[in-house]
Amino acid sequence: MKTYFRESVTKLAKTLPVPILVLALGVMGSPPAEAEAQLGIAVEGRAGVTFPQGDLLDAGAESGFHTGGEVQVNLNSKLTAYLGVNRYAFNCDNGCGALGDNPRSTGLGAGLKYIIYNPGDVLAWGRGGIVANTFGSDSGSGDREIGFELGVGADLPVADRLYIVPNIGFVQHDSGRSALDRASFFTLGLGVHYHVR
Repeated sequence: MKTYFRESVTKLAKTLPVPILVLALGVMGSPPAEAEAQLGIAVEGRAGVTFPQGDLLDAGAESGFHTGGEVQVNLNSKLTAYLGVNRYAFNCDNGCGALGDNPRSTGLGAGLKYIIYNPGDVLAWGRGGIVANTFGSDSGSGDREIGFELGVGADLPVADRLYIVPNIGFVQHDSGRSALDRASFFTLGLGVHYHVR
């Protein structure tokens, strides 16, 4: 257990400096008064479909369902930091063999979201960050592994402080299991985003 904990902390420490540096630069790029005036908090829930790639696809995994939720902090008018939890599931109609029944990737994600285009009624964005996920099935889970996620989407207003969020993403991380080298998959989803303040 101690060895596993040390290895996880070491992996996380090697990956974290870049997002933290980008986050710090984003905060420093805004004058204090502006940053304070624009700092906001939002919550978002998501659901959608997963599309396995690479090793997962070769192992027989098929499209499944994903859910997730996150908290977002608006650092300025264009830059947002996020922290969330996700569960990405895959189907195996023809059996996944060594992957086990009901394969899935679950864990945490954190990163930055940047508003690319804002014509006034739509906020088009891109985002990127790190994930700390385990890949498992009904027969057990592998070690938690550090990977990355990328995504694009748009916030479409439907009411005061409320947005519908269509999005596309890509996630990749090592599986931590001998039966699968790497878990890679696309996601297509829809979220509901609410600005708390």
